Amino acid sequence: MPAAQAQSPKSDRKPVQLSGLTVSSDSMDIIPFTTILVKNRFKGTVSDSRGFFSFVALKGDTVVFSGIGYKTSLLVVDDYVVADDIFSVLMPMARDTLELPMAIIYPWPSKEAFKQEFLALELKDDIYTRAARNLENELLAQLASAMTMDASENQRLYMQKTIAQTYYAGGQQNFQQLGGPNAIPIPSTLLNPLAWAEFVKAIKRGDFKRKK
Repeated sequence: MPAAQAQSPKSDRKPVQLSGLTVSSDSMDIIPFTTILVKNRFKGTVSDSRGFFSFVALKGDTVVFSGIGYKTSLLVVDDYVVADDIFSVLMPMARDTLELPMAIIYPWPSKEAFKQEFLALELKDDIYTRAARNLENELLAQLASAMTMDASENQRLYMQKTIAQTYYAGGQQNFQQLGGPNAIPIPSTLLNPLAWAEFVKAIKRGDFKRKK
């Protein structure tokens, strides 16, 4: 019939549910977010984060797979046996390695500017030179003379004085400042046996009697 002869052959093609995974051809690793388009019909989909895709294609369609870092791959649906209107495929894609020429970036606009900056550069001393300078005897002597006691040293001095006061409690004279602020209490002769012996002899001699 004229109506049947005028019908486009494309309308006779059978729809197929095309599903599969996009993987790398060398390692079979999953390739996520691959763009999948039907050539000349601008229909397709994008594989998900696991590389899975599924969409309706027609027999005779040429499916184009493209992704960043991979070469474009083609799949013709008629080249495979399609059963029950469902077809699953493991689509390998070859890596596309691009080698760019080496680019050297300088912070100066010209060689003349670099020369000026280089001549004006002031090199700093290395860590060994700085360490040697910080350990000079004169510098260490100045630091030692100007250094005061820290909190721990003050606390230790205070505890030493407190212990000395407690040890000589009831039998000590007034503090005598011998040696500056680090002086220690000097015990009296109250507990000295030799002093007591002299005291007894003085009583026997009558040294303490009132003279009329």
